[in-house]
Formats: sequence, C-alpha cells, structure tokens
Amino acid sequence: MDNGEVNRDPIYMLAALIEIYRGMNVYLPEFDPLMEKKILRDVFSAAISFARHDESRHVLSEEIYRNVNGGSSVREQIELTRDQTPDVLNAKMVAAAHLINTLEGNKLGFS
Repeated sequence: MDNGEVNRDPIYMLAALIEIYRGMNVYLPEFDPLMEKKILRDVFSAAISFARHDESRHVLSEEIYRNVNGGSSVREQIELTRDQTPDVLNAKMVAAAHLINTLEGNKLGFS
C-alpha cells in the first residue's frame, strides 16, 4: 500500500480496529474514505447492542452522529481509546468481530 493505493479490504480494517480497541499498535494504510465511513458507522451501530451501560450507548450514539455529519476515521479511533471506558471499547471490539464473521459468511468457527 506504499505506492499510493488505498486499502479497500474491510476485513483488514475491522481486524485493525479490534487491535486498536485492545490497545495495540497497528500499521494503518490509507483506507478508502467511503468504506472507512461505512464500516465505522456499522461498528458503532452494532456496538450499541453489545454495550452494557446506558452511558456507553450514549457515547456510541454520539459517535454515529459525528460519523454521519462529518465523518470519523480509524486514526481518530486510536485517540479515542485513551478516553473511552472499557465497556465502550469492548462493545466496539465485539461489534467489529461480529462484522468480520458476517462478511466472511459465518464461515468462522471452532473446529
């Protein structure tokens, strides 16, 4: 991706988000902006159902609002992990894993 191309792989982006929410350092290429916006909106929307606390759901609702009205980015998520509660981060991580499973056609499982 160093040759100026943008990454259009949603699975890579979702896996990167999981690692970011775990507090890990991740190599981030430039993502396709439209894909990035859609995937983040899907993660935030799905995360609401995985959040345990009303405050966490409120935070996620605000992220959806920011995403729709101005956009959000994967790089911004790195900054947010420093301030967000474990409940919010866990909900986002589970949502990203759920979306990977959905995109893979539910082929993932234990053998």
